[in-house]
Amino acid sequence: MRKLIACLVVLVMVLGFATVSTAEAAPYKVGFALQTLEVAVWQRMVNGMEAAAADLGVEFQCMVANSDVSKQIANIENMISMGYDAIIVHVFDTQAFADVVQSALDAGIIICAYDDTIVDASTGEALDYQFSFVCDNYEIGYRVGTMAAEWTLATFDDSYETLQFGCLWHPEYKLQWDRVDGIKAALAELDPRVEIVEELEGLLVEDGVTAAETWIQTYPELAGVVATNDTCLQGFAEAWSAAGKDVSDEHFGMFGNDGVQDAIDMVAAGQIIRGDVGLDVYNGGYQTVEACVAWLNGETTEDVIMPMINVTEDSASEWINDPTLYG
Repeated sequence: MRKLIACLVVLVMVLGFATVSTAEAAPYKVGFALQTLEVAVWQRMVNGMEAAAADLGVEFQCMVANSDVSKQIANIENMISMGYDAIIVHVFDTQAFADVVQSALDAGIIICAYDDTIVDASTGEALDYQFSFVCDNYEIGYRVGTMAAEWTLATFDDSYETLQFGCLWHPEYKLQWDRVDGIKAALAELDPRVEIVEELEGLLVEDGVTAAETWIQTYPELAGVVATNDTCLQGFAEAWSAAGKDVSDEHFGMFGNDGVQDAIDMVAAGQIIRGDVGLDVYNGGYQTVEACVAWLNGETTEDVIMPMINVTEDSASEWINDPTLYG
C-alpha cells in the first residue's frame, strides 16, 4: 500500500511539473524592424503579420524607425537583447544594417530581409541569412506596362502613329529600376506606338503635382503616365483637376502599383488612374511570419514573393470587397 501511495505521489509531482513547464513555456517572439508606418500599404502588411502571429500563437512586435538608419539599428539591437527568436528587417539601406544583422545571426536569430538585400559593405556580398520577403519588381513593372498597352490599343485606333507618355519613378531605389525596365519592355512589346517622352521624379504626392504642372504645358498631346507607385499618381490627378481638366477624360490614362485606396477608388470610378498592380501586402506579411515560424521549427522555406493582383475598372470591385486588400 505504501509503495502504491508513493508511486501516486511521484506521478502527481511529475504531472504537476509537466503542467507548470508547459504553462511557463514562452511562445516564439517575432519582430519587424520597419522603416515607417507613414506608408499605408505597410500598415496593412503589419496587420497581416499580427494576424499570423495570433493564429500561430507567437508573440509579435513591430518597431518603427521613422526612416532613421540609427534608429533602425537600435531597434534591431533591442530585439536581440530582448531575446527575439526571429527578426524581419526592412532593408531601406542595403549596407547600413549588415553589422547588427550579423550579430543577430551569430546569436542564433532567424533573419528575414524585407524589400532588398542586406549587403556586407566590405565584401559587396549578401549576408547569409535565412530568407527574404520581396517583390518581383520587374513583374510589377511589366504588369503596369501591360495594362497601359491594353488601354492604348483599345482607346486609340491605327490613325495614331505615336502616343506620348510620361514616366514617374524614384531612381534612388534599385527596385525602381527593375520596375521601369518591366514597364518599358511591356510597352515596346505590346504597343510600340507608346513613346516615353520624359521621366521625372515620382515618389511622393508633390512629385506628381510638379510633373502634372510641367507636362500639361510642355506636352499638350500627352496620352498618359506610367509610374512605379500610386502616391505620385494621386498628386498628378489632383493637379490635373486643379488645372480644370476632366478626371474622367477618356483619352488620358495613368497606370501604377501598390493598391493604395484612393488610387483604387479612381480605377473603380473609371477615372484617369485606369489600372493598378495591387500588392497584397496583408497576405504577404502573413506568409512571412508563417515562414519565420517554420524556420524556428526546424523547417526551411523559399523566399516569400509578394502576391499581386491586376486591378482595372472591371475587377476593382473584387479588390474593394476584400477587407484584407482595401481599407
